[in-house]
Amino acid sequence: MLSLLDMANHFLGYFNVNTTLKGRIYTILGFFGDWYLLYIGIRFIQNQGYLRGALLILVFFALMYFTLVNFFFYFLKRRFVLDPSEKIAALLGDERLKEQESRFNEHDRYDHFAPATGLYDEKQVIPAKVELNGTNHKNLAQIAAQLQAANLLPQDYEGHSDQEVLNQAKETNKPVFAIGEGTPLPYFDLREQDGHFVVYAGMNQMTALPVGRVTRVGLSDIKQAHEQFKLFLATAVLQGGVAKSAGRSGVIERRLPYTVKVEVAFSEKNSASNATSQNSSAFSESQTSTEDPMRSFAKSAENLDSVNNSLSNKTPQNRRENR
Repeated sequence: MLSLLDMANHFLGYFNVNTTLKGRIYTILGFFGDWYLLYIGIRFIQNQGYLRGALLILVFFALMYFTLVNFFFYFLKRRFVLDPSEKIAALLGDERLKEQESRFNEHDRYDHFAPATGLYDEKQVIPAKVELNGTNHKNLAQIAAQLQAANLLPQDYEGHSDQEVLNQAKETNKPVFAIGEGTPLPYFDLREQDGHFVVYAGMNQMTALPVGRVTRVGLSDIKQAHEQFKLFLATAVLQGGVAKSAGRSGVIERRLPYTVKVEVAFSEKNSASNATSQNSSAFSESQTSTEDPMRSFAKSAENLDSVNNSLSNKTPQNRRENR
């Protein structure tokens, strides 16, 4: 089995294969190799080699345990409950583990930052196309500088090393940005100005600046969509900035213009009128229900007055005749 893994390692060394793919290949090869060890152990026991057979079976269970740990890490992209990797690295004094923990703590701080602009149903949120001009790019660069000054703009390539960034750039043929997929903007709003729908963003509403113009919502034109639906800005993410791309001998870092990626939430305009009509009908029904008891009470009062009048008109002689 070890010879098979060594041969696979030499073979993959001729190609530019990332660490995740290598880990998956080694996990699959190790899985089948573990069963071969179990087969040899059973054969030793059958031939009365009890000690060797028992040792091989124990090695089988140990290697199968590590295979399970690697399966969770490389295929499911999450850690196994009994993963001893961190403890082993701590015992060996691996400094990369401390650096990784500091990066995780830093990203936790960014993950806790979220704009308080409300939550929308995913079924009512669609991506939108934004057009930017030179002024919009300058405004986004100004907002990015403010975020960086407030320690809200991570620029560590999501904790990846230069080699990992280089592998990712070669796989995608696209630059890898220092802020990753993007950073949510603290404040954003969609405003209608001169027949256009302009995206405003910034640190807050007081310092918001125009950062783009929405031209399409999904596959529809923004004006056509506005005629049928009420439109709201659901998300706005800052993208771009410092990036690294693959060069001949390594990565090349350069600065690209900032952009903004937005999603728009929508609701039917008729839904508001329907809700209003339903409320008005409910209100009229409540009025009718409150008027009916008043009418019945008035009728009963009139009947009572008539009875009292009839009794008062009777003379004592009539009362004696009735008796």
